[in-house]
Amino acid sequence: MAYKHIVIVGGGAIGGITAALLTQQGEEVVVVDADQAHVAGMNKGLEVTGFHELTIPVKTMSTTEFTGQDYMGWADIALIAVKGLHTEKALKSIVPSIKVTAPVVSMQNGINEETIAGIVGAKRTIGCSITWGGTNKAPGQLIQTTEGGFIIGQWPTGKSKIVDETALLLSKAFPTEISDNIIGDRWTKLLITASLTGVGTTAGLTYGGVIANETALKVALTVITETYDVGKAADVQFADLMGVSPSIVLVRNNEDFLKAAKLMDFAFAKHGATKPSMWQDIEKGRRTEVDFVNGYVMKKGKEVGVKTPANELVTRVIKEIEDGKKSPGVKNLEEFDSIITHLK
Repeated sequence: MAYKHIVIVGGGAIGGITAALLTQQGEEVVVVDADQAHVAGMNKGLEVTGFHELTIPVKTMSTTEFTGQDYMGWADIALIAVKGLHTEKALKSIVPSIKVTAPVVSMQNGINEETIAGIVGAKRTIGCSITWGGTNKAPGQLIQTTEGGFIIGQWPTGKSKIVDETALLLSKAFPTEISDNIIGDRWTKLLITASLTGVGTTAGLTYGGVIANETALKVALTVITETYDVGKAADVQFADLMGVSPSIVLVRNNEDFLKAAKLMDFAFAKHGATKPSMWQDIEKGRRTEVDFVNGYVMKKGKEVGVKTPANELVTRVIKEIEDGKKSPGVKNLEEFDSIITHLK
């Protein structure tokens, strides 16, 4: 069956741009968003710039409006594009408005599929890794900053008809691949989010800035190594990154670091200007989703008995930044000296 009614929860860069492109293709989309100025802007005409250029009205409303009587059991599929810290509340609020068979797709940073599966069941949960980037410019204005597409799969592994049907839908917006090991794809994406976004937010650096700063890169690669070790201990089979195993950038000594540094410089050359999303949140006075990124690695590490000092410190520093006790800056990297001594 085709998905006739589509709800996208969260009208930021990922949810909003996807909604605009699906709407342009004639799909019946409703976006649910909490920012009233953005809701008004999207209804009037959402302006997308960057790798896509269009202005199109996108039907957008508040949660209260969407969960009213007119939309009871309306949605055939739900795409969740809110920050990790809002996942549970956002999904539970729209459950009455989605069909009991509707798949729910996590289009988010971190591993939120576990939360979603706990609410609607694993059979209805679809994981999604996003390989393009975007940012909010202003209410009703979004920018696609990098090219890419979607990788989706049945949570946590396997194949399903709902994934095939979801791929057909999402491919109308972006190139969409299907994975039968989406948990591996999500953990591979987590390696990058925890390292370049987590450390970049801590140090006030873009992705390129992290890679160009030796200390920041040592911290980032240590975060990757910890995250990989936690995933492996949890029996995760990591997906390849750009065609190669992410294990090639694990660092146990200085020799490993010198090799990994060259690989990171090459692999992320096109993404150097990317500004960490958590840093953007801090600049806007919002709470970050660090608990669902580095904090998630920390929590999983405790479950499987793997120590995660770098992820723990990234989490603590970002929380101190959120609380106004610190500001993003390279000076924060001094706190990691004892954690990266093995790379000197």
